[in-house]
Amino acid sequence: MSNSKKLLLYFIMLLAFASTSLSLATDLLSQDERAVKPIAPPEVMPPPVLSGSYEVDAVELNVKIEGQKAQVLLRQTIRNTSKSPIELDFLAPLPLDGQVAGLTLVSNGKELVGKLYDKDEAFKVYRQIVETLKDPALIEYAGRSLFRARVFPVAPGQKTTLELSMDYLLPKDNQRVDFNFPLAGPLSKGKVIGLQEVMVSVKGSGLSGVYSPLEGAQVTSIGDGGYRAEYKLNDSPPLGSFPLFYQLDSGPVGALVLSHRPQADEDGFFLFLADPAADPPGQKEEKMGKTVIFVLDRSGSMNGIKFTQAQQALKFVLERLDEKDNFNLVDFSDSASLFKPESLAMNQENRKAAAAYVDNLRAGGGTNVGQALSSGLGLVNKGQPTYLVFLTDGQPTTGTTNEDKLLGLASSLNTDRGAVIFSFGVGFDVNARLLDRLSSQGAGFSTFVGEDESIESRVSSFFTKLTSPALTKPKLTVSSPVNRLIPSVLPDLFKGSQVTAVGRYPKGGPATFTLSGDYGNNPMTYTYTATLSDQPVPGGDFLARLWAQRRIGELIEQIDSQKGEKDNSELVTELVALSKRYGILTPYTSFLALEDQSIFNEMELNTQTRSNLNKLQDVVGERANRQRQWKVDAKSTIAAAPAPKPSQSKIAEAREMAAMTDEMVADSSASYVPPTILAGRTFFQKKGQLVESEITEEGLKNHKKVKRFSEEYFKLAKELGPEQAVLLSQNQPVVFNFQGASYLVDD
Repeated sequence: MSNSKKLLLYFIMLLAFASTSLSLATDLLSQDERAVKPIAPPEVMPPPVLSGSYEVDAVELNVKIEGQKAQVLLRQTIRNTSKSPIELDFLAPLPLDGQVAGLTLVSNGKELVGKLYDKDEAFKVYRQIVETLKDPALIEYAGRSLFRARVFPVAPGQKTTLELSMDYLLPKDNQRVDFNFPLAGPLSKGKVIGLQEVMVSVKGSGLSGVYSPLEGAQVTSIGDGGYRAEYKLNDSPPLGSFPLFYQLDSGPVGALVLSHRPQADEDGFFLFLADPAADPPGQKEEKMGKTVIFVLDRSGSMNGIKFTQAQQALKFVLERLDEKDNFNLVDFSDSASLFKPESLAMNQENRKAAAAYVDNLRAGGGTNVGQALSSGLGLVNKGQPTYLVFLTDGQPTTGTTNEDKLLGLASSLNTDRGAVIFSFGVGFDVNARLLDRLSSQGAGFSTFVGEDESIESRVSSFFTKLTSPALTKPKLTVSSPVNRLIPSVLPDLFKGSQVTAVGRYPKGGPATFTLSGDYGNNPMTYTYTATLSDQPVPGGDFLARLWAQRRIGELIEQIDSQKGEKDNSELVTELVALSKRYGILTPYTSFLALEDQSIFNEMELNTQTRSNLNKLQDVVGERANRQRQWKVDAKSTIAAAPAPKPSQSKIAEAREMAAMTDEMVADSSASYVPPTILAGRTFFQKKGQLVESEITEEGLKNHKKVKRFSEEYFKLAKELGPEQAVLLSQNQPVVFNFQGASYLVDD
């Protein structure tokens, strides 16, 4: 065989940061087993690989942060499943901001020598690989610094563990610190990684407001003022990066303000996060108590396992009340009964007596919601924050049964937000809209427990968050003009929990955030200064999506509360525009996930959405419950950047949304392709192309064509920069706007 033909057998296995980027090699071997040209002279190429495959068993990131200093350890486990050795060219794109030092790569205990490229050198490396392999995936990392090292051959059937460690000085803006670490290599697209696990511990002086926008990320306090952020995925596509934000030296009740202005001609977006990590000044030894009123439905429909679980949930609450707390129990069927005429202080004697009372309750009779609310709200303790937990499985059948009259009754009894109301709807026979509106006007939220779900676990999970109140009846004001602050009424703050508000602002600059409320009977006021950005902020795109999702939940609540009695055309128009622009599918706009659905005919989109919104008239049944639960989640969600899921799961998710309104489900052949989010922009799959949601029909027809891998293509990549270059990394035609023009990038 000639040398030139032998060269055709050489395969370049590329391993990118965190996910190892070996996927390209497998893709090349599996797709017609094509050979590719080498990217280096033959004398330094790895030996020929005639066939080969591999698995990425695990990617684990462990980070220890003290103030701004981070120690990063990335561990990756690769298994060669082929019959030949494989040798790797390891590429590690580094973070955009901050200072990296002390880079070390260890393979199975042996340290490997690598080279660090600056951004300009790295662009040449990326370009050479992209041009050679005719795969655009790496182009999104062009513009970053790069660490590169040779990994010794991995024998057939052998696992190799790669450990990349570094010291990383995180960037700081005033007192805010950002950690955004690239994990997934672009050449790993299409691969499924067995385990992806992230563990980040953070400590620092005055640390607070620790927050990750990644869906599924868990942030918990670990004592001594520290926090831990955790994230885990099994059998999933690679995670792009792990973002984390926190505040240092932030005062008695920590706050974090993040802001981002996508373009100069539109509003910016901000997130305000309050974290009561410390006791208010002068209140160190005093713990604020609370009053908990549990209102339990014991009508005949509750009989059986549901009532047994409700009893266990109630006893769980009783066991976890503090001695500074007060409580009482209301049980109701045709009429309401009280454990005691008035609220009691919690002590061992009262706890034992209440538990015995709960055990002796029996289910039977009708459902008198009006009398239950009157009895429960009559126990409000003006000297303590009061929380009313209302649990029912049915509709009002005796006494007052009209929805509006019941809401009016609750409003008249619950003046000045005397009690925060939390509703639990059990099963599918409840009036979902009544419970949802009841909680909303009572500054709480509603939860719907399915027929096969555990009442006990849902109530206990909820109550563990209601530990020690830190600030009740909070209000947030901002010195600068802001638009659409959501929520308009903040929930109470508890130690160990976080409260967030999102909003829009017309102009950047210094702003003072004032958070006021009560600590017991003592008024408290906290002020924070921040600078609202007047330009795009790297990694800040999630703020716009977070605001949009909250706003969509708010719009659906307004439409739901109107009960079809008013013209809601303006609300529907705004809902459709937000859903399309930010790629936030709702049960009422899930048709956008259909590949043959036009996104240009606004009138048609609004008509379809309005038709689907009519399903909100269902107030009883599974669909009624699911619609309200979706709305509650949309209003309160923190996450704006969806966790990566296999495409089939995304399709199933789109179908699940559609099922809430019984739309399109019958057509199992419908082509569902959920939106793709690239650099904060939304793209829809339309007739074989990824089309940006902001493209007009005219822009789709009259665009500049850019051939992939051409000189113009790489020039455009540099102009887009590392934040936007991901637009060019797709393996299909992409249509998008840039600097006032529309572009089509294709082969």
